[in-house]
Amino acid sequence: MTATSQNYLKGFIALTVGACFILQPGISNAQQPGGIMQQKLPQKYLSPRALESLVTGIAFYPDDLVETILNASQHPLAIRQASDKPVVRIGGGRFAKRVQQFNKAVDPNVDKLKQYPEILSQLSDNIATTTLLGRAYQSQPDDVWRAIDKLRAEVDAALQQQPEQFVDDSGVPLTGQAAYVAAAGYVAGRYFVPATVSELYTAYAYPHQTTTTTTYHGENVNGAATQTTTTGPYGHATASTGSSATTYTGPNGNTVTGATQGGSVVYQNGATTVGAGAATTTVKGPQGNSATATGAGIAGTTTAGDTTYFGAAGGGTVNTSYGLSAAGAGQVTGSVQQTQTGANYNTQASGSVATNTGVNAYGSRNTSGSVNQNADGSVSGVRSSSTSVQGTRGYADVEHNSSGTATGNGNGTYNGSTTIDSSKGSASVDTTAGNGQVSSTVTTQNGSATGTLGDGQVGQSSSSARSRQSTGSQKGSYRSSRQSTASNSRYSQSSSQQIASGLQSMQKNWGQLSQQMNRSSQAASKSRQGVQTYSQQRPSSAYSRGSSFSPSSSRTPSYSRGSSSRGSSNRGSSGRSGGRGGRR
Repeated sequence: MTATSQNYLKGFIALTVGACFILQPGISNAQQPGGIMQQKLPQKYLSPRALESLVTGIAFYPDDLVETILNASQHPLAIRQASDKPVVRIGGGRFAKRVQQFNKAVDPNVDKLKQYPEILSQLSDNIATTTLLGRAYQSQPDDVWRAIDKLRAEVDAALQQQPEQFVDDSGVPLTGQAAYVAAAGYVAGRYFVPATVSELYTAYAYPHQTTTTTTYHGENVNGAATQTTTTGPYGHATASTGSSATTYTGPNGNTVTGATQGGSVVYQNGATTVGAGAATTTVKGPQGNSATATGAGIAGTTTAGDTTYFGAAGGGTVNTSYGLSAAGAGQVTGSVQQTQTGANYNTQASGSVATNTGVNAYGSRNTSGSVNQNADGSVSGVRSSSTSVQGTRGYADVEHNSSGTATGNGNGTYNGSTTIDSSKGSASVDTTAGNGQVSSTVTTQNGSATGTLGDGQVGQSSSSARSRQSTGSQKGSYRSSRQSTASNSRYSQSSSQQIASGLQSMQKNWGQLSQQMNRSSQAASKSRQGVQTYSQQRPSSAYSRGSSFSPSSSRTPSYSRGSSSRGSSNRGSSGRSGGRGGRR
């Protein structure tokens, strides 16, 4: 292989890897070289007020059930299927069969909710609200839990400060769970105001889109990357497009510029995820020479029982201004099987590259192994792999076998051996580790040599490592740091009584919220159709001409009356909120 061919293949590998990075959301932004990162965060998050309205249906369940609902709400199609609700059918033929196969997969959190069929039915009946809840929990989980805790605290305060207002039809004060459910409905009703409901409707009705722009600069590199991600109404399909521009400056002041354009689509339904993407990268050197790499790929994963199957395939081409060109393709498949104490895994991969200079190669790799948690707390694993590469310039076969045990205190063991047989010669490497020492023996046709390192210190945890571990353990989300205070102690453990109370609150609160969102939908639809939604305001027995909503006066019955009455002043307010949502 000539020096030119070697350099060319190195460039091909570098460009192809760079092209792949843009296909994965966030990676192109997170791994740019350089010291200073400046990121503009997306502005599409729900406001605290909207989140508090959104969680009125789930806030009063026990914490563990709330956690399950929040995770399940990210898979609304699986919820519809699990609740035996009709789902959209897509034509016939092969595609429909594939969709039906995907539909057989059930998210484990949705599966847990099957023991609560009434809750599952409520989530399905209010699928728009459920979908929006799942979106919110994906993008701002801490804010969702803050909203839940705030709502719970307000219910406790209402029960303590104004218990006399919660009475039955005959005027007798309610007690126990009945008073609690009434207080939950009273607090929730204060959040169902037109502006908040309009925000929730708008967030659901339109694809959830976020744009992130990252600028980076360091000693030898400057650049920027922009990525736009769009999620469909039900959260299953996500499309991303991105671009980046980078300038590298060499020690002599020469510069190399690179630009990447790419996009990807991901579909997720329960335990099945499928994604595809493509990208093009162009690099220009200081003398005007350039190379363009184009790549595309597809990947998928699905879980059946205790086994997860995955696969991916991709290909790319590189063309340079000097007339050199290359094309490569590869694929990988495998599975991971969960066991009672660990997991077994295996992968198979193959790939090829061909150039117009006559340098062609083909390779394959097979790997298998297992990881197990032992009774004494240690983790042991075994691994074996075989790699074979054949090309116009020779061949190479590599065999590797290893086993080891990690104890967590630096006293683990390792044994590994690697043998290489190639057209240039043969070699083997044997390595053992234990008791703080590492020993390796390298054997070639010229003889063997052994080296030992450690003197009992290799692998022992240092004070700096312990310090880093201590510092890292202090980091945690709001969810993990929540305290079992008086405001949420009743939610710390599941009980049938608390679940029943939560269900009553969900039926009432989300039922009212859904009605309000439907009114916003109708108002927005009329606005889009050019129908006049600003009705003449005229005095009524409930509101004067100049009256307006405030959080304290916007109880649900008042808003319902205003939205449905022809001449109420609230009609105009509702129409304006919906109209903004429709035009946004």
